[in-house]
Amino acid sequence: MARPSFTARLVNPPFHDPGLLIAFQYQRRAMLFDLGDLHALSPRDLLKVSHVFVTHTHMDHFVGFDTLLRVCLGREKQIHLFGPAGFF
Repeated sequence: MARPSFTARLVNPPFHDPGLLIAFQYQRRAMLFDLGDLHALSPRDLLKVSHVFVTHTHMDHFVGFDTLLRVCLGREKQIHLFGPAGFF
């Protein structure tokens, strides 16, 4: 049986702010789906994020943006953001 090439985990419990972290095995790369409260993730986890997908801009899906920005600010880091029409 082949080993999975990624792991998926909820950032918060099911009925709290949404967030799903997909971390790729053997790579220093991860993706985030929605940016709810991100305080459960370590700076190390957040620095692996290369792509963020926001389903919609209700506050509970976007409140963690500042946490991600603060960790990545001033670093040679590029993060690709994707969202619905009017997101940018």
